[in-house]
Amino acid sequence: MRIETYKPCYKDSFVKMNKAWITEMFKLEPEDVRVLENIEEEIAKGAQIFFAVDETNNSVMSCAMIAPIGEDVWEFEKFATRPEYSGRGLGSLCLNECIEYARCNGAKRILIVTNTKCASAVHLYRKNGFKEVPINKEVFPFERGNISFELSLDEN
Repeated sequence: MRIETYKPCYKDSFVKMNKAWITEMFKLEPEDVRVLENIEEEIAKGAQIFFAVDETNNSVMSCAMIAPIGEDVWEFEKFATRPEYSGRGLGSLCLNECIEYARCNGAKRILIVTNTKCASAVHLYRKNGFKEVPINKEVFPFERGNISFELSLDEN
């Protein structure tokens, strides 16, 4: 396994993996569609996507995106792991890469909005030092979002 940053050859996997988990548990929302249809534009604005890639067949096993949403505030988003690879720590690896990327690019805080139905993700965020905070629905208009976390990088 290796960790790689975004390359166009991984775009379809990123889109399919995220659409799969979202539509399995919820519904695609306008912001999901906007991000998934404009990946290169997000990258051009400073975002990055990290992929855990199987070295034997170059398939994407897990992926996660980090994107600036303010001067020193970033969002961790579009986080997916293929079901057959779940429980192997790949999500943790992608999350840690995203945190380091944001830190190296001036982030002071990282925000996440998710849903308590995503229990393994919620556990991962708490395990990595994210603290629950109120959801700012003006910044995060997702209907499915019922819990929000913040990681202060000044403390880490």
